[in-house]
Amino acid sequence: MLKSFTLAAAAMGLMMSVAPAHAQTMTMLSSWDETYNAVPVFAQGYIDLVNEKSGGEIDIDLRGPETVPPFEQLQPVSAGLFNMLFTHGAYHLGETSMVFGMDAVTDDPAARRESGLYDLIDQHYAKHNLKLLGVFSAASGYHVMLRDPIGEDGGLAGRRIRASGTYHDFVTTLNGSVVTMPASDIYSSLERGVVDGAAWPVFGAMDYRWYEVASYMTRPMFGINNHSLFIHLDTWNGLSQDQQSLLVEAAEELEVSGRAEFKGLWEAEDAAMQEAGLEITQFGPEYADRVEAIFAQGVWRQVEDRAGADGAALHQLALEKGLTAE
Repeated sequence: MLKSFTLAAAAMGLMMSVAPAHAQTMTMLSSWDETYNAVPVFAQGYIDLVNEKSGGEIDIDLRGPETVPPFEQLQPVSAGLFNMLFTHGAYHLGETSMVFGMDAVTDDPAARRESGLYDLIDQHYAKHNLKLLGVFSAASGYHVMLRDPIGEDGGLAGRRIRASGTYHDFVTTLNGSVVTMPASDIYSSLERGVVDGAAWPVFGAMDYRWYEVASYMTRPMFGINNHSLFIHLDTWNGLSQDQQSLLVEAAEELEVSGRAEFKGLWEAEDAAMQEAGLEITQFGPEYADRVEAIFAQGVWRQVEDRAGADGAALHQLALEKGLTAE
């Protein structure tokens, strides 16, 4: 697999030095293309901010999932075929689940950075030759879009729900069954009844027009949708101290400004989805007050199972800092 990635990268002109010394172009691999709202706000937003702060000294070339499939991206970035990775923690659960834990952490950028959680995540990903630059909150969580409303069971009993690793434990705890498929297949699968619903961030469905094939969206919301940015460790070590500081500062600024932008965007989209005909369907009383805790428990279970002692330490620190549901 690594050999195929190398050949593909060479063919596309992607092979670059992972230890640039001065002015350079780096490549950022994204798990989504530009139609996904987080890409212009966070990925392209970061690129533009870094370019501005560096006076053009650091230029970052954005590559999407057409280059490497979303769930296979950690390895080629770890190997140095790309300099940066913009992704979600659930997209590399086969390698580790460490940063996935941030989806169960309180949505407060300053408290997150001050808590020490980033340090633990950074130390863990160093084992994969990566450094954490930032975790960007979309200022909103997740929901399930359904063809039919919540029934008497109050949950998802008997329903086939398209869900990535983000929602696996949540869906099964509510007695649904998980179907794995890329986002590009959700529309047709909902339309044909291959799945009964799709779990997704509360912001983004309008772009995919899923309101045309699903009539309901669940409430209350649960979790926090985050996007993570990593840099190849050799690339990082090849930068000057000023360049390193610039990259971290840009991420820290974008964690605040990007979150504020997203808050307005998803509130507008929530209203637009209802105007388009989507109705709210509430989880039943046996689940409604617990959806946040159910989601968090599922996230931490995967983090501890897949990241071992490091994952357990991250969970414990989040609990000690009062930044996650018990």
